[in-house]
Amino acid sequence: MVVQSWPQQNVQNRHPEATVRRSFSPRDLASALGVSESSLKRWIDAGRIRATRTGGGHRRVALDDALAFVRETNAPVARPDLLGIRAGQAAPERRELDDHALSRALIDGDGRGVRRWIDARLAGGASIAELCDGPIRSAMYTIGELWQHDADGVFIEHRATDLCIQALAHLRAQLEPPLHAPVAVGGAPEDDPYLLPSAMAALVLAAEGLRPVNLGADTPTAALHHAVAHHRPRLVWVSASSPVPLAQAHEIGAFLTTLPGGAVGIVGGRHRASIAAADPAIRTAESMADLAAIGRAIVAEQAAALAIVGPGTDELEADEPEPGDDEPEPGEPDAS
Repeated sequence: MVVQSWPQQNVQNRHPEATVRRSFSPRDLASALGVSESSLKRWIDAGRIRATRTGGGHRRVALDDALAFVRETNAPVARPDLLGIRAGQAAPERRELDDHALSRALIDGDGRGVRRWIDARLAGGASIAELCDGPIRSAMYTIGELWQHDADGVFIEHRATDLCIQALAHLRAQLEPPLHAPVAVGGAPEDDPYLLPSAMAALVLAAEGLRPVNLGADTPTAALHHAVAHHRPRLVWVSASSPVPLAQAHEIGAFLTTLPGGAVGIVGGRHRASIAAADPAIRTAESMADLAAIGRAIVAEQAAALAIVGPGTDELEADEPEPGDDEPEPGEPDAS
């Protein structure tokens, strides 16, 4: 198999303090693009750049949305290193990396290669949910097939799972939802040994601006009850990757449909149907993208509620023109 490698960043072209972020404030993104903060805010408000609001009403732009704006408008980038782009290069396309490279790195036990591959795909505009639903899921399925054809299959799969979890934890450590962000709690049912699906769910929700509390594999329903009482979450997920006995399915179903405080209960995973069948009111997520959309709606709902109470501090800034406010928008001719 020929594995396509991703070129390393040219260290000489990088700013000494550059750090690739997963999301940006308007001020930070304006610095990366070389425009004024007020211009950047106008583009957000006009819908040209997708943004979310933190619990305090502050605008945040995800890395993949920033890169999508750069690609779609051909906007110049003053600090490409902040966006994970090598100097002189355009934002990479989503499919520029061969998905087989991830499988190869996982099979070879190349943790650094796994992280580099994921970072490059994110810098190219892929979302975390997209990677979890697509390449990561596909690679782990392929590796799981080694159980049937290779004596080392179990060893390779367990090592690959650990490498994926390390990579996801590395990403999650870079996401810093505010303390007042809506909380999400979840895990896998009791006797379900799978670690990765719930770790993916936690990362996907963190990327959407929630504060996830992942209880991991083999979580008794009683533990979920205690977690809900302690954290008062807005969302509770259950990831069912193993068969769920009927009695347990009814227990989990009853738990998800009687959550306090209007919390949303979601069940996902290969065996979600057995839990969903316990009560037609149970919501299901067929993919990480579905879960991301639900989390995004919860964050937006909270931001809207806070906006009614009062604006965030970035809305209290003076509206008078700032230097550079008369800059033309990307893709438009300069009047000068």
